[in-house]
Amino acid sequence: MTSTEMDAFDDLRVLARKTAALTRAAENVLDAVIDVDDDEGRKRLEDLAHLLGAAAEAADATVEAGVQLALDVSNNRRRQDA
Repeated sequence: MTSTEMDAFDDLRVLARKTAALTRAAENVLDAVIDVDDDEGRKRLEDLAHLLGAAAEAADATVEAGVQLALDVSNNRRRQDA
């Protein structure tokens, strides 16, 4: 794998981790700080928290996919060189 390809994978992982951290932080703020008095407001807040959780999970999956892709590319190059 070239250094350019490795840099691209590293950038992908960094951005996904940053996204996951930001969504988790937002989810924690929503859970800990915001108090909603009516049922409709509470439902909307819960919906938003679920969306943020899903975004964090997607970012984690992106990190894992990037790792797997990097391993696959590296293994394919080793086979070609052999």
